[in-house]
Amino acid sequence: MTGPLAHPAFRNMARGRTAGFFGNGMAPVALAFAVLDLTGSVTQLGLVVGVRSVAAIVTTTFGGVLADRFPRRLLLQSTSFGAAVTQAVAGLTLLGGVASVQLLMLLSALNGALAAVELPTTTALVSQTVPGELLRRANALLRTFTSVATLCGAAGGSLVIGWAGPSWGILVDSASFAVAGLFFGRVRVGAVVHASARGSMIGDLREGWSEFARHRWLWTVVLHASVWQLVWAGSVQVIGPAVAEAGVGARTWGLVLAAQTLGAIAGGLLALHWKPRAALATGVLLTSVSAALPWALAAEPQPALLIPAAFLTGVAMEQVNIALTVAVQERIAPGQLARVTSYQVLGSLAAVPFGQLLAGPLSAAYGQGHVLVAAGACIVAVTLAALAVPDVRTTGRATPVCRSGSRRYGK
Repeated sequence: MTGPLAHPAFRNMARGRTAGFFGNGMAPVALAFAVLDLTGSVTQLGLVVGVRSVAAIVTTTFGGVLADRFPRRLLLQSTSFGAAVTQAVAGLTLLGGVASVQLLMLLSALNGALAAVELPTTTALVSQTVPGELLRRANALLRTFTSVATLCGAAGGSLVIGWAGPSWGILVDSASFAVAGLFFGRVRVGAVVHASARGSMIGDLREGWSEFARHRWLWTVVLHASVWQLVWAGSVQVIGPAVAEAGVGARTWGLVLAAQTLGAIAGGLLALHWKPRAALATGVLLTSVSAALPWALAAEPQPALLIPAAFLTGVAMEQVNIALTVAVQERIAPGQLARVTSYQVLGSLAAVPFGQLLAGPLSAAYGQGHVLVAAGACIVAVTLAALAVPDVRTTGRATPVCRSGSRRYGK
């Protein structure tokens, strides 16, 4: 075995990520039914879910600072065990009939803050677990494992909720985080020496921003991702269910979302064996494929159109996600990698609430069909604009290695 899985550090990290994502696939379904059983209010459910997203967005950049200051293995272990505690408290209070919306909002915010530390830490840690020539395969494997785990978790969550109730689904999520923490504790990698570890966090944030802004290809692709998320959140996540409910029905819409996840799994498998010469530019170009789904919704929505469009979207988006992750891991110094990744994540996620908020007023003003057509056109336009930047087209043709500055440690 000569691939990424031959390296014990990567193997244990992949096991930890997979365990956590299995629970995360189950948690949204369980939490939704739990809050609805508790309050009967969609508005209250929106508050519980929304506060997690806000907490994650607010704390993402500080998560990157922590991951560049402290041993990443210990951070992942700590955040996993912390998430296990928040979910255990939520599940037990729901099971005991003493939960409240305020308590669930607090726990949800804590869970979101812990997740904000986990993502940049994991991305930075991957580059420490495998040699540079295996980075693409390692990221493709990791994303494939987590996509499969999310799909299985969602399916398993439906069974657990139907059999034992939503409280037990949340408790299973807690257990999955605990298992993830155990696996993360077995990761042994080189410790990154961070020159400004004794400086202020604000100074570290500024240093990370300077490094992020220095790479035109990076902030261009992140800006592209931000616009894509804005458009996708409004058109597919908000307008999509409304169009589906009036046409093909909720069950078919569930199949559409499942097809996108299956496409992501297929896209990860494809990336294991296919590495185009200009991987980043190819990935950005393929994002234009995702315009097919809002256009299929704008036409008379039919499963024969929606399901293939969703599947191809999943395949296409995995290529740009993997290509961007690898490009950052190869070109950013280890001591700044987590902070730069946190700005990358922030740039993508911050636009999502705006897309969700704008969808309703725009639909009321111009009609759902027109908004969906414009959404697809915007995806194509922003893709072409990103590809017009020379740095985006040339990044990845040569592979600068920027992975020095680490040493082995045994704890």
